[in-house]
Amino acid sequence: MTHPDLPAEQAYLDHAYACLERMRDRVGRALDAASGEFSAIALEQWQARTLRSYEDAERGICFGRLDMEEGDNLYVGRRWIHDDDQSLVVVNWQAPAARPFYTATPIAPQHVERRRRFRTDGRRLLEIADETLGGTSGDEPRSLGDFLLEELERSRDERMRDIVETIQADQYRLITHETEGVLVVQGGPGTGKTAVGLHRASWLLFTHAHRLRREGVLVVGPNRTFIEYVSHVLPSLGETSVVQRAIGDLREGAGPEARDDPALEREKGDAAMAERLREAVEAHRHAPARELEAMLGMNYVRVPLAQVREIGGEAWEGAPSWDAARERLRMGLLRAFYRAYSDKLGASAMRSFEELEKVLGKGGYLKRFVDEILPPLIPERVLVEALGLARRPKRWTEADVALLDELDELIRGRPKAFGHVIVDEAQDLTPMQLRMVARRAAGGWLTLLGDIAQSTGSVAYERWDELIEHLPADTVDVEELVLAYRVPAEIMELALPLLPRIAPRARPPEAYRQGGEPPRFVRDDNVAYRAAEEAVLLDAGEGSVAVIAPLALVPAIRGLLERSLVAVDASTVEELAPAVRVLDAREAKGLEFDHVVLAEPAAIVAEVEGVQGLRHLYVALTRATKTLTVVHAKPLPWD
Repeated sequence: MTHPDLPAEQAYLDHAYACLERMRDRVGRALDAASGEFSAIALEQWQARTLRSYEDAERGICFGRLDMEEGDNLYVGRRWIHDDDQSLVVVNWQAPAARPFYTATPIAPQHVERRRRFRTDGRRLLEIADETLGGTSGDEPRSLGDFLLEELERSRDERMRDIVETIQADQYRLITHETEGVLVVQGGPGTGKTAVGLHRASWLLFTHAHRLRREGVLVVGPNRTFIEYVSHVLPSLGETSVVQRAIGDLREGAGPEARDDPALEREKGDAAMAERLREAVEAHRHAPARELEAMLGMNYVRVPLAQVREIGGEAWEGAPSWDAARERLRMGLLRAFYRAYSDKLGASAMRSFEELEKVLGKGGYLKRFVDEILPPLIPERVLVEALGLARRPKRWTEADVALLDELDELIRGRPKAFGHVIVDEAQDLTPMQLRMVARRAAGGWLTLLGDIAQSTGSVAYERWDELIEHLPADTVDVEELVLAYRVPAEIMELALPLLPRIAPRARPPEAYRQGGEPPRFVRDDNVAYRAAEEAVLLDAGEGSVAVIAPLALVPAIRGLLERSLVAVDASTVEELAPAVRVLDAREAKGLEFDHVVLAEPAAIVAEVEGVQGLRHLYVALTRATKTLTVVHAKPLPWD
């Protein structure tokens, strides 16, 4: 049955799009107002960002309406839309006025009489769902829950979509959480913690615009695949200035090209490495061995060795970095030499400080003098020494990046800090990686997203406290997401029995969706061949497909799919998504697929020692949103 208000609401949406077009035209003419080259460049950059955000707003420019007790109607959408006379047409979802759209309930209606939600296809309005909050219920042909289920059951794209139209109250509470310290969002598979983090970035930029537009927001993910997967969410919300980086790419320059084995990764990631690196840097400090001296015409001027040593000590104490200490030493020596020159010649001293600096710098004398005490250091060379290596490795690993970043701070000083840092899959970071993240968070303002039960990194954390101790946090709020929107109940029931074994303190996620297909189990001695065959059959249907396998089987399955002329995961970000992804459990972390073929679960458990193997399996079991097919030759680990 068609909603009686659909034609009127379609007309309103048409008006909103017409207003957007006029706003776009005005932005397109903005360069005409430029009065100089500098302003033209600034306006051009602003114009490009704004027009890009308008393009993203095209999809669902308005997705709902609030009818207030006072009789006012408020339309909610992806961004502000206003008429020619600046009257409000659509309010931004981030605005305080839009809050009841996500949080009003029949028990606490927040002055809302009716909440209306739109389902659209491009600019066309397809359906309306009404929820009466402040009075007697009228005709409500569709429920808001129906719209959410439809969105959850849609086939997955190659990249994550925003959820701004279907944000739930439990998610909105954390998106808008106010704290100046660390917010930890603990959530099981499918609870939407990644979406919460990304929408939180957008909300923070809107709410704290004065601060964060200047200081910036950084989003950190576990790997480049994950960053590629979520890369379109923030632009779709109109945010084009957020920096998104994989943990291995936080340090400027070339990223990691290899991984260490878990034991070495754990050793390199240990917090004790910070002191070890500090000692490696300090080992290059030498006591002054001679006095500073030079001939100025007929006059011999010197700074005695005892004074040079005193200057060296003062330069070192409290210096924020090695390079800063070098500069303090250089300037301290120059000032001491200038004073010695002035004391010696008295009123006849005619040379300025700058002239003496040129004299001492002639032929590199002053630089060599400083280098004898505090020689110039290169982080890569110091790391080779600290690790006891004979030579620089051909490829730096992901664990090495955090150590090089630590050395960057010790030698060169702190990197650029951001106003807020959001870290996804934070439970997989080593202490040294957490230190790398912390030095990029101005004032220690962070959001950590993760699930202790999915802690599959080299350090097996049992509690969030174990991570927080490596961050400069004055206040920490740990909040939970419990409803699992993505993973169907039938698949969740298979994974949940692992939870008491891998994270006994974790609260089990509660599946939101019921009635999906139960997992299929296929026993076959040739697991690689059968897993590839199942993936080919699934690829012939709708939706995204992934094979999650133990590392040892990944090459074989990939080769079989390639010989079957199935596109596998070799495409770049710019190209179309691959038809089938072949991943190990760690690579699959944070991703979701319509259909998952899980190959040889027992081998996934066996390839990692202790509880981590079961955690890898828990991750692999919870990547599917529609179907899960388990192919195995060995007994299943949960039997």
